Amino acid sequence: MGTHSSGDPFGPLYSLLDQIQGAHHEMGQMVQEYKALVERLEERAGEDDLKLVRVLPGARYTVGTTFVREAWLKVQVEVGTLFPEEESS
Repeated sequence: MGTHSSGDPFGPLYSLLDQIQGAHHEMGQMVQEYKALVERLEERAGEDDLKLVRVLPGARYTVGTTFVREAWLKVQVEVGTLFPEEESS
């Protein structure tokens, strides 16, 4: 998944972006699974599926969104390190 080489000052930034992209992919898969669950319920409401639809995506999705939010904060730090703002005189 990595698009960077070790020793590259941009390496940590690329790594974070790869991680964010992976997390979004995983969250997209969760949404697809949730949609399939809703479709099953539309056809025939089973008690197990009903319990799942009430709690999903819940914790897994929340963890994913928290990870992405925190990773974006780290991206901002990396960008600030790579491209510091010039002090105005």
